[in-house]
Amino acid sequence: MASDTGNPAPGSTWTLAPPFRREGALGWIADLPAELHGLTDTNEEPYRSRLRLCQDGDAMGPSHASHDTIRRAGRGAYSFWIHALYFSTVDGSDPNTNYRSYTVTLSPPPDEASELDLKPKGEPVQWSMSERLLRCAIVGLGNRGLGLAQLARSFAGVEIAWVVDRSEERVAEAVRLFGRGVRGATDFALPLADPAVDIVFVTVPDHLHRSIAEPAFRAGKHVFLEKPLATTAADAAAILAAWRRSGRILQLGYVLRQAPFYAAIRAALCKDMLGPVRIASLTEQLDVRHGASFMRRWHSQSSQSGGLMVHKGCHDLDIICWLLDTRPRTVSSFGGTDTFAEPPPAQFCSQCDRRAVCPFVDTGLHERRTAAELADPTAYGLDRCVFRTDKDIVDNQVVSFVLDSGVRGTFYLAVQGPIRSERRITLIGDRARLDGIFEDGTFTVTFTDPERPPFVWTAEGRSHGGHGGGDRVTMLEFLNACAGRAPAPVTDAQEAIRGLVFALAAERARREERVVRLEEGDFALVP
Repeated sequence: MASDTGNPAPGSTWTLAPPFRREGALGWIADLPAELHGLTDTNEEPYRSRLRLCQDGDAMGPSHASHDTIRRAGRGAYSFWIHALYFSTVDGSDPNTNYRSYTVTLSPPPDEASELDLKPKGEPVQWSMSERLLRCAIVGLGNRGLGLAQLARSFAGVEIAWVVDRSEERVAEAVRLFGRGVRGATDFALPLADPAVDIVFVTVPDHLHRSIAEPAFRAGKHVFLEKPLATTAADAAAILAAWRRSGRILQLGYVLRQAPFYAAIRAALCKDMLGPVRIASLTEQLDVRHGASFMRRWHSQSSQSGGLMVHKGCHDLDIICWLLDTRPRTVSSFGGTDTFAEPPPAQFCSQCDRRAVCPFVDTGLHERRTAAELADPTAYGLDRCVFRTDKDIVDNQVVSFVLDSGVRGTFYLAVQGPIRSERRITLIGDRARLDGIFEDGTFTVTFTDPERPPFVWTAEGRSHGGHGGGDRVTMLEFLNACAGRAPAPVTDAQEAIRGLVFALAAERARREERVVRLEEGDFALVP
């Protein structure tokens, strides 16, 4: 492998040489020279790399691809990751024997003019340690709860004081994880009664949000509330009323609003790049293994999740309202359970003779299991068959809508994604069309004026993290507001509930097979 020395400059080139190691059906691995190790993607910054891969001088891609996509789909997808290149050849051939050349180049940083042109207004200030510690209680110690806790405590001056869950084993493991000084409880009333606690993170199953958030506000705590706000309009109204009376800070887990991808789209709309928007089309396709996990877990009961459209689709329905600064007026929807409708071959994966070949076999995906749960998931009811007959959520749903602004649109949610979970967005205006893929971190604005070249925005070179960077920015907004040095992230109750109202209307339209027309009273949940 030939390489440059010193700090690589844009345009620098490296030639890769065999042998390459096999990675899955279609993937390969090449080790990178030390000078490139600081230029690759990482877990914390999955889009930062500006390295490009070419086959015989032709650009390959997509870059920043998931390793599963590279292994299973191939077609030239690649990822510069930590100290190695994970890649696939364009035609599926063996790069050790196909006599093709593979070169790496370093592209220039993002166009600063373009970046500044779409810089969202009101970006949060950076974090500095507050005058006193911010002490947090985490209620709900699943994957999301512990993830948010670890993110929060990465900011200097933020401390995890309490960890709370109904499972004593989860509590004990969380106490060990966060270390000395952390207190554990199975009764969430204990941290609410602790005057030293400033913040409560509510990451319990959706139908329990009111039971934690409402008393937390009454106790004078700031609240980070995972999406959706609630599973019913009545619960949402009670939470928001308690928030308004408390004078405390509320942050909702609609983290896509803070992702640079969507923030840049909103900035493009604020600059009127598209002209009046007429049509909006959004899709969310879940990797089928991710989708299958909802059929296995508590989400499969709409009494606990509100349905898949409420639990999962609320993200996308909220984001279209936020992008266009409007709310739904008329909603229709159709959906059903088709992929996961066959008779269950067994009650649990561990008891099933098809588990070796079943694509939906339990792997604990998107869960954080205790040692005991990992040892025997069946004893805890965790490896239930996805074809279980007691579930009542759908595995595909289409929503058609008209917004107050007059924009017409569609959104579909499906769990049949073959390779990866993927969100796409298309907005059609009088002057231009915007097309973007969230996971690729890029969107293109194509103008009706044939003399005007397309505008391309990319997340490359920007710092990211969970949910395309949305998790970190959302946390930063919230903590700065709790420290009293930034505006409250949520000030308008109607803006807070419109994504939920939208999702509930879609569920009602699907179940009742009718068009739902929303009235002013549907949004007036708080005096």
